Amino acid sequence: MQILNQIVVIMLNISLWSGRKKLRPEDLAANGIEADKLPPGTLASLGTKRIIAPEALNPFTTLKKEAERICLAKGVRFLGGFAIPKENIDDLVKELKEIKQRFQEAKDSLLKDYNKEVNKWIAENPPEWATVIRAAIEPVSTIDQALHFNFAPVVVGSPEGMEDKNEGLDEETDGLLGQLFHEIRMQAKTAFEASFIGRKEVTRKALRPIMSMKDKLQGLSFLDLEIAEAIQGIDQVMAKVPKTGPITGADLDMIAGLVGRRLANIGRPLPPEPESEAVAEETPAEDEDILETGTVLNLPPVSFTQKKRVPLVFDF
Repeated sequence: MQILNQIVVIMLNISLWSGRKKLRPEDLAANGIEADKLPPGTLASLGTKRIIAPEALNPFTTLKKEAERICLAKGVRFLGGFAIPKENIDDLVKELKEIKQRFQEAKDSLLKDYNKEVNKWIAENPPEWATVIRAAIEPVSTIDQALHFNFAPVVVGSPEGMEDKNEGLDEETDGLLGQLFHEIRMQAKTAFEASFIGRKEVTRKALRPIMSMKDKLQGLSFLDLEIAEAIQGIDQVMAKVPKTGPITGADLDMIAGLVGRRLANIGRPLPPEPESEAVAEETPAEDEDILETGTVLNLPPVSFTQKKRVPLVFDF
């Protein structure tokens, strides 16, 4: 359990209020829609009705995603939370406290203006539906209880006497490296599609996801020696990139290869070596142009190490 001594697990406890209530047959009947002609519940459901504009609730969704994003930037999903390197936990807690404060401020504002927001929503919709919306209005106390943001840093370990018998925790801990590689591959896929497909040049903004992936790998480098090799590979490529100006030509190909081949393939084994020269001749060339094809799915694998890795396939 040496790994567990180097991490703290952040547990997020965030609940949102949807601002919706179930749409009932009588709601439709009140507006002249014959409920007896609706399909049976086993075939279709009526869905929901909004009692407040979705824009009024957007800040809470945004803050929840922000909390999850900063946890993923520094750590990896683990036991329903996020495994964070101990050296990064203090800074992360400060950031989460700031988000929690903003969440509370947004909640206080919504509770204060709740009636005004509901009336505004009613006014924005056809008048014949006003009665239906008003009948579904939740009391402010319900909203107060529904909207919640909290977090807790937790140290994980086996109960006394179970240190050598906790197979489940051992398996989850052993899976941290695979989960880290999975998250890096997903991040690389997103970065490649957003910044490199079909582009003849990119700005230095395209390098930010690469540095973010490097920081995440660096913080969790104690999981496996291969992570240090991955970081070294990133540094070698980044050292060759021009310090200013747009990135084009061979430099762009080099960066695109780092993201779309190396990082998108991290942790995957290579296929077996060809059995003969004839077979080897049929193998696609390693310098296939990823920018012209617009996809990395058929590219030959490239690994940070000499370990066997599978062909590049994104996790989606």
